[in-house]
Amino acid sequence: MRKISYLLFATAVAFSACTESYKKGENGMQYKIIASGKGETIKMGEFLELHFTSILSGGGKKDSILNSSREQGAAQIMPFDSTQLPPAYFKIFKQMKNGDSLSTKTLVDSMFKDQPQGMPPYMKKGMFLVTNIKIINVYKTQAEADKAKQAGMAAAEVTAKAKGEVLAKADDKTLTDFFEKNKFKATKTAKGTYVEILQAGTGAILDTTVFAKINYTGKTLDGKMFDSNTDPSKGHTEPLLVNLTNDQSLGNGVILGMSDGLLGLQKGAKAKLYIPSGLAYGPRGAGGDIAPNANLIFEVEILDVVSKAQIKVENDVKQKQMEAKQKQYMDSVKKATPEAPTAQGQQPAQGQTQP
Repeated sequence: MRKISYLLFATAVAFSACTESYKKGENGMQYKIIASGKGETIKMGEFLELHFTSILSGGGKKDSILNSSREQGAAQIMPFDSTQLPPAYFKIFKQMKNGDSLSTKTLVDSMFKDQPQGMPPYMKKGMFLVTNIKIINVYKTQAEADKAKQAGMAAAEVTAKAKGEVLAKADDKTLTDFFEKNKFKATKTAKGTYVEILQAGTGAILDTTVFAKINYTGKTLDGKMFDSNTDPSKGHTEPLLVNLTNDQSLGNGVILGMSDGLLGLQKGAKAKLYIPSGLAYGPRGAGGDIAPNANLIFEVEILDVVSKAQIKVENDVKQKQMEAKQKQYMDSVKKATPEAPTAQGQQPAQGQTQP
């Protein structure tokens, strides 16, 4: 089982301030335990239920919360196991009891000293990643932990749904205000994407039985381009094949707002799709160009419509071609590999056979 990453613990829930000073930990980490729990210290094989918040602090900027289990609606449940935890955290948790809290802070410079290119753009040298953790339960058995995890997942689902509804309303207002400001209208789909048809197409209307080949350019609402297959600067100018069916095993899936907006168009149509963040990349964002909760614009042109049956045939052909190439490669490797030597370390004489 994969180790829980160091950064997971650097994403942790702020609790009340404590005047106790930080102690020096491992790998440049500092920590302090706020002991408010009772009973025995945590033992190997038990399961911890904890809340966490990650805070980016310092660098002359206002502290910002990067992640919070309370905002997500559920606590984290994890095994207390030396194979699952970074050694530095395992040593600290060994000292803790149910109800205790932990605060750690690490200079981001030291976290990324070996791979500075891996530092996210929102982190700057001199800033600290502060992790605040509160142990709210300790479970003795896997069954107890699983039961608590199921309850937590249900709670998180309720929280996510409520947040999604709030975000959808905010996105819709942002988009309708944008249309009013720029004095044009767009038609809203049932799922929430707005479509502005620039050029009508002909033929059958795209539905969930087909794939669409399109040209596209993606922009943020303020007009900044983040991707395109018609602009050579983006390095890919081939048409994009988009799966509009409900069979995602065929591949070529896109964000929900894109497929939602394409449905109802025709071959040859040109349109602008105004996609709310909940149907795009949501609170995660995407790369440095698409911020969290960003509404997007896609300019699209329907170049061709391909049936699901045709895609299946093409996929089968590609699979057979891949298998044939693999066989050809393996045959060439086998042919180039010398025969195994005899027990005496000699090759059999010509015309002889192995015993």
